[in-house]
Amino acid sequence: MTEPQNPAIAAASRLQESVVDLKEEISGLRTYGRRNRHLIVGLAISLALDVLLTIGVIIAAVTANRAGDLAAANRQTQIDTCTASNDTRNASRNLWNYVLDTVAKSPENATAERKQHIAEFRTYMQTAYADRDCSQIGK
Repeated sequence: MTEPQNPAIAAASRLQESVVDLKEEISGLRTYGRRNRHLIVGLAISLALDVLLTIGVIIAAVTANRAGDLAAANRQTQIDTCTASNDTRNASRNLWNYVLDTVAKSPENATAERKQHIAEFRTYMQTAYADRDCSQIGK
């Protein structure tokens, strides 16, 4: 049989059990709070990294766009330079053809050997001052 307990002792015993239960619950809440704080810090770090990566991608996209624009401008400059150099080559060919035509009309250059030298020089000059293919630039 159980002995009858004093009501004050019974109340103290229940109070002690309640305090132990409360202590365990507070300990659980403390662990829960600590875990939540860790998760919040991790989420904040993750969000900060996301923002930094987004800024990096935007900077890279702007840089790539500028590089593409610069490449297109450089290609156009190369085409313009090629066209201008072809004009210069044409003027040089015309000048040399004029000189060679004038020299060929001279009576002392009517010999076969001189005509051959003039023809060889004309062939060399046509090759040396040949136009470049500007359509292949940048392809």
